[in-house]
Amino acid sequence: MATAASDFSDKVRTDALQLVTMSAIPGAVAALARLNIFQALGRAGDDAVLTVRELAALALPGKAINITYLARLLRLMAAKKVLREVVAVGDDGDVTERRYALEPIGRFLVDEAFLPLLLTFQSSGFLQTWEHIHESVLDDSIAPFTRAHGVNAWEYFQQNPELGVTFNKAMAGHSEVYMRAVLDVYRGFEHVNVLVDVGGGFGSSLRLITAKYPHVKGINFDLPQVIGACPPLPAVEHVSGDMFKSVPSGDAIFMKHILHDWDDESCITILKNCHQALPEYGKVIAVNHVLPEIIHFEGGDHMAVQGDIHMLAFNPSGACERTERDFRKLGLAAGFKQVQTICTVDNLLAVTEFHKTV
Repeated sequence: MATAASDFSDKVRTDALQLVTMSAIPGAVAALARLNIFQALGRAGDDAVLTVRELAALALPGKAINITYLARLLRLMAAKKVLREVVAVGDDGDVTERRYALEPIGRFLVDEAFLPLLLTFQSSGFLQTWEHIHESVLDDSIAPFTRAHGVNAWEYFQQNPELGVTFNKAMAGHSEVYMRAVLDVYRGFEHVNVLVDVGGGFGSSLRLITAKYPHVKGINFDLPQVIGACPPLPAVEHVSGDMFKSVPSGDAIFMKHILHDWDDESCITILKNCHQALPEYGKVIAVNHVLPEIIHFEGGDHMAVQGDIHMLAFNPSGACERTERDFRKLGLAAGFKQVQTICTVDNLLAVTEFHKTV
């Protein structure tokens, strides 16, 4: 009789197999999103538990589809707790019916918080980038995305406007979800009268901040081509410019996911311009993913490290996530006297304050 492998070896072997085959997961999620499956479940209501055929009819009315193929994709989503599978079993013990409902994770794919981000990263243009990661290790002047397409991501979006629209939706949705979470735990806007959002895009963060703190006047600061497309917002003034040259003045300056786009030298330039624009009591409020000094395999550690590789893949050379120690060094080099992490969201996103005075 053959000797069974140890439980430990079984788990390690399975984990290794999952690692090398895990591309099936985002691929399947993207396929179901393109088939309108998550949106259909969302429209069906919170209590909806649908058969594969019912879901197909709701998501793709009038279209001939392979029910067996769809069922296979749905089962993977159930295995990953994106969907909940409810089975009916006959007297003989055989499964007679399978129904599916949204799990909490799946609901994020309905409200379009993360769905456009998924479709961006699963687009052919972004997938091709991974083939060039190793080249940047051998030659750090190589940016993988540029290597794959001959242009950087922003120029690629201009050449592929449909993907650019999806990406902009992704950034807005991501910002909406996490800014609401930040505002639940961070109280540093209470004594701010004029808040400048550097790299504020279309003003989605300021919209949420000024709604919660009506006394705050917002200044949304970004490049001219961005500001030119901004919708009017209550209590928000849109101002165009270049953060590498100067930044508008305010009691505080807000930056969300800006510093990770740049190398250290560029970050110090941006922070110096912020320092110059602030009064003596002023502060920069920066929201970023923060890398752990030591990975603890729980909380948001793995997501921060994963996000860092996305920066390596899709952004120009020098873009990266940073540790708290890294942010402190940047702040001190730019002239700030105190740099302190105030709070975190999901053990992943940190709110860091840079103060001109101690």
